[in-house]
Amino acid sequence: MNIFREEKIWRILCDIWTLIFMIFIVMNFFSMDFYSDLIAPLSALYAGILTIYVGTKEFDRWYDLHDGRHPGELFVIFWTALISSLFVVSFISGTHYHLASDIIADYILVLTVFALTQKSKKLHHHRKNIKHPNAR
Repeated sequence: MNIFREEKIWRILCDIWTLIFMIFIVMNFFSMDFYSDLIAPLSALYAGILTIYVGTKEFDRWYDLHDGRHPGELFVIFWTALISSLFVVSFISGTHYHLASDIIADYILVLTVFALTQKSKKLHHHRKNIKHPNAR
């Protein structure tokens, strides 16, 4: 089994880059933007990998090639916890810490991708039930 021929490589890359990017966000936040020059490139890299992963997963779903489970809810929960926590710290500490707009854009991307994939999944199941009403 070759991981480069399946969506598995994109899931692995997405998971790794999510972890790296989240750690970077926290480090940059608490270093008071010391690594701010890296925010835009890492944000773009993360957004690209996430988009490729979700795109291949949805393409496979619509061609009945996707049978795995990798719940997007976890991404939304982790991102929401991270952003909320950093906002709270920022609010409590005053002006010392702030969250870069690129980070907020990535959070919005995660929410948007999740909403679109949920709608796609619902439409796919609806289409499948119309073609095969007795199938589960």
